[in-house]
Amino acid sequence: MNMFIKICGITRREDAEFAISSGTDALGFIAYPPSPRYISPDNVARIIGKLVDKKQCVGVFVNAAINTVREYMDAGIDTVQLHGDESEEFAENCSGMAEVWKAIRARSRSQIASLVHYPCDKFLVDAFDESLHGGTGQGVDGDIAKFAVTTLPRPVILAGGLNPANFANAAAAIRPFGLDFNSGVESSPGVKDHALIAKLFSAVRSPSWR
Repeated sequence: MNMFIKICGITRREDAEFAISSGTDALGFIAYPPSPRYISPDNVARIIGKLVDKKQCVGVFVNAAINTVREYMDAGIDTVQLHGDESEEFAENCSGMAEVWKAIRARSRSQIASLVHYPCDKFLVDAFDESLHGGTGQGVDGDIAKFAVTTLPRPVILAGGLNPANFANAAAAIRPFGLDFNSGVESSPGVKDHALIAKLFSAVRSPSWR
């Protein structure tokens, strides 16, 4: 099982470079100002513009205006992750500019089922929190996540409280297309722990959990 890996919440160039050298498939940049991992378009451009080996660059948006999405696209983002209550029409507008991922703060099977026709290229299933849009450090209900993988018509990426110690059990049980790591590979919000990232990719490459 080849697992797609995204390291999200990037705020520093050195963390982006280390994640790429370690083997990540995608970098995530939080374009949501209330987040402690928020990064401006100018700083995204500074990071992406200096990368020698550019991977997929994902902007994470929460009910943003389309002009804000365009600003981050101009900064180098090539994928739009919609983490709020964006309409299908909004997603379709974004799809003309970039690959689109729909994030789901998973609460129930019925919520998952209601999104089967949502226009996107991938889904991302994250933990539900009443006030936070991602980065909670909480895990997703395994039954709901498994239902998403078997029900949704596009590849599903699993997020929510994943770290080098617990990802293998989640991946083996749920069998998602990919995994999204954020707080589980940090020393503080927005500051990635290179030792944890190295440990993660060493474990990901191991055949023992697959």
